[in-house]
Amino acid sequence: MPDIPRPAELSALLGDARRRLVETGTRNRLIHVNRSAKRANVLDIVNERSGDVYELLRVQGKRMRFSYQNEDPDDAQGPLLVPADADGEVREARYRDLILETQLGQEGLDRRLLTLFSDARTAEEEQGVNILYLAMGFLRWYESDSSQILRESPLILLPVELVRDDRRATFDLRVLDTEVVTNMPLQERLRGDFGLELPEIDEEDGFDMAAYFDELEERTRTRTRWSIDRDGIQLGFFSFAKLLMLRDLEPEHWPEDAFEEHPVLSGLLDGGFERCLPLFGPQEPLDPRLTPGDLLHVVPADASQTRVIEEVRAGRNLVVQGPPGTGKSQTIANIIAGAAHDGKRVLFVAEKMAALSVVHDRLQRVGLGDLCIEVHSRAANKKAFLEELARTLNAGRAAPDIPPPPDALLEARDRLNGVARLLHEPVPGSEFTPFRVMAEIARLVGRDVPPPRLPRDGLSILNEADRRALGTRVEAYVDQLTRTGPRADHPFFGVGDTDLQPTDLQRLEPELTRASDAINALNRLLKKDFRSAT
Repeated sequence: MPDIPRPAELSALLGDARRRLVETGTRNRLIHVNRSAKRANVLDIVNERSGDVYELLRVQGKRMRFSYQNEDPDDAQGPLLVPADADGEVREARYRDLILETQLGQEGLDRRLLTLFSDARTAEEEQGVNILYLAMGFLRWYESDSSQILRESPLILLPVELVRDDRRATFDLRVLDTEVVTNMPLQERLRGDFGLELPEIDEEDGFDMAAYFDELEERTRTRTRWSIDRDGIQLGFFSFAKLLMLRDLEPEHWPEDAFEEHPVLSGLLDGGFERCLPLFGPQEPLDPRLTPGDLLHVVPADASQTRVIEEVRAGRNLVVQGPPGTGKSQTIANIIAGAAHDGKRVLFVAEKMAALSVVHDRLQRVGLGDLCIEVHSRAANKKAFLEELARTLNAGRAAPDIPPPPDALLEARDRLNGVARLLHEPVPGSEFTPFRVMAEIARLVGRDVPPPRLPRDGLSILNEADRRALGTRVEAYVDQLTRTGPRADHPFFGVGDTDLQPTDLQRLEPELTRASDAINALNRLLKKDFRSAT
């Protein structure tokens, strides 16, 4: 019996596991962004005010497009970057338009946007989460008073997507309907290294970006050489996947003692699991113990998959391994259907979005789509979540008819089991089974060898001793043929045939003449050799 950790020990272990989810090193782009590097998967926005961009994208829900730098002074079609000393009214108007200025030329901008669009779509298809963000405002800081390496950390991360604009043959930027979260790795780094608290971002009561920057400046004013680049803006990739896990594991989000009293969590973190015997033996048939009414399979399942499904329904903890194509997604779909039938809730998670989609599609195809709600995809924003929940609750008011007992299925199963039993029972008076006979014939066919043609008269009354005796005689005959060759090639083949037809005699006469001539030639040769020897 494994030792069960005490609640205090379990809380400490869980806290340590949560801390390891937060990567606070400078390799994490949420901690340090080298904005001076010429990276192909980021796009720097210049000559814009972060507050205005946030207002247009987040508050007003506008789309914004990108402008390229005019590389040819004579090209009147290319937009020009407004210089810093431009007229105040012109500058103010450009701050509030729907164009984001960049320092790239037209070709370079098109290439950069296409790269960002493709990489963002690939990441979302594989992981099911968006990692493209518009970073606004950067904390510029140093790791120590003696350090000469400037660190820049993004402060406001707005979830966005690139939308192809077919009319202009470019891309627009649009905000996603997901919450803006605090940069938690930076928050942990500042708290651990400097005792500073990064302000929380709360959009519930309206978010004031200027007030946020003011509060952060007040908290960091004692740090020499630290500053805030309020209008620094960069479009790039930032991963919050582990941060979502971190938030899920916060104890305040759960009932009191929910973690400490959970047996699976204590087993995973420290105590391990008590070994228990499986429900079924390795070769035990399942049908005597499971009736068709007990099986809740919405997609086909073989015996090995059925064992897994029943182990899970019994509340067992287990790990199932198998290469692609062995039916793991079908098994998961059946497990979810069985759990729903038993009145249980299931949280299905996977590293790849494709695995989630396969199982979800299988359940939808069998009419169980109303049992599922997506919480890890583009459709998992708050509005879509509530709409789907309302639709499912309304659909549940019309309860479907309960199907009759599966008596026909039980009868068909027993009939098929009877056929299988006959195939594997020895033939009366023999040691072989019909299945073995079919296997032997299939083996001959697989070798391109035609099965032997034996007279059927008397085969049904042969006992095992007679069958073995005939087999021994056949083996001896085959051995003789191996040593002597085919019968037709033997010198005395056909000498016993006396009942010859006229056509046989006509064919035989020239052959006998040739044989006689050969014998005479051999005799002459032998006599010549004999005289030479004497």
